[in-house]
Amino acid sequence: MTKILIVGIGGVGGYFGGLLAHAYHGSQDLSICFMARGENLHSIKQNGLLVSNGNTEMRAFPDIISDDPVDFGEADFIIICTKSYDIKETAQKIKSCVGKRTVLLPLLNGINSTEELRNVFPDNLVANGCAYIISRLIEPGYIQTKGNDHSIIFGIDTVDSRLERLYDIFKQANVDATLTQDIIAKIWEKYIFISTTATVTSYYNKTFGEIKNNPECRRSLKKLIEECYAVAECKKIMLPKDIKERVWDKFIGLPSETTTSMHSDFLSGKGNTEVYSLTGYLIEEARKYNLVLPKYQEMYAKLINNQNLKN
Repeated sequence: MTKILIVGIGGVGGYFGGLLAHAYHGSQDLSICFMARGENLHSIKQNGLLVSNGNTEMRAFPDIISDDPVDFGEADFIIICTKSYDIKETAQKIKSCVGKRTVLLPLLNGINSTEELRNVFPDNLVANGCAYIISRLIEPGYIQTKGNDHSIIFGIDTVDSRLERLYDIFKQANVDATLTQDIIAKIWEKYIFISTTATVTSYYNKTFGEIKNNPECRRSLKKLIEECYAVAECKKIMLPKDIKERVWDKFIGLPSETTTSMHSDFLSGKGNTEVYSLTGYLIEEARKYNLVLPKYQEMYAKLINNQNLKN
């Protein structure tokens, strides 16, 4: 039996894990397992996981749900949906679930999660991946999504039958998935969007709608897009020629009440946020090319100070 373990049942893991658990409930060929914690774990154990998207709802029941990796045994596929700042801790925690055949797929907001996992699991296939979705854990056991884009893009720079198997599993569960060898460019397409919008919403403490309606904020976002694109150019990432326009148009098209997960973490007073992976990491990459990012540096200094004040 093929075993799939989803680690982190928040907005991303809850939505895609919910689709998988709902589709394969009772299957003799596939076992869908959730690694969750706290009240979320207890709620899903008792009532399943409720996933809502507008007027449609579904309730999913994983085969195993636990916060103890020993309960799962070795998994064939591990889909990691934690926050980027938890990746090192997560990698250590799941070691007992990783065998020689295990494939790992991180669906995190940053760029460097695959590299972090490969450092811990050098003999395993660790794919690159990203998710396009606006989704939140509203309360324990309840995931709410917005918008029409709920998709996964994943792959490596070559063909691998194990990833083709995972792609088939996704598609049979009605997961909007794309398997591609051009994955690095696809990840950077998302990174330019999420890095710039997470940085600007967190810095100004404003939603997308408030950013749109403020001339200073709009100028700052456009400057961040320019700076992020400049780093991608230095790294010779093959992005669409109109990527800056695409990022801006995507931002304009999203609901006004939308914000980013990093901004949400700042609002909730969390001691840890994605500020390094979404803002600081880019500044470090720029330094490798003697590139200065004045707007990113200005915003990062304030954001990292705000985070430190909460610790």
